[in-house]
Amino acid sequence: MAYLLPRAVIVLIGWGLSCVAIKTLFPETDPAMFGIAAACWVTGGLTYFGYSHKLRRDIEELERNRRYGAVRAQAPFLPAE
Repeated sequence: MAYLLPRAVIVLIGWGLSCVAIKTLFPETDPAMFGIAAACWVTGGLTYFGYSHKLRRDIEELERNRRYGAVRAQAPFLPAE
């Protein structure tokens, strides 16, 4: 939850600023435009969250492999696990 909450707040702030900009620039706009803006922000947020989560998993896997390789290099005659 600590990973998701700050990013969700960023998406909400972005959507809010988009709504303010739409309302300021186009005062006679249809309310559906705010829904479209929200859908764009949600899609972008999910894409960003998914990609950053994948990067985090890949980095953790590389660190595990690096630690395992360092242990094997220090003691090459350990039995296979």
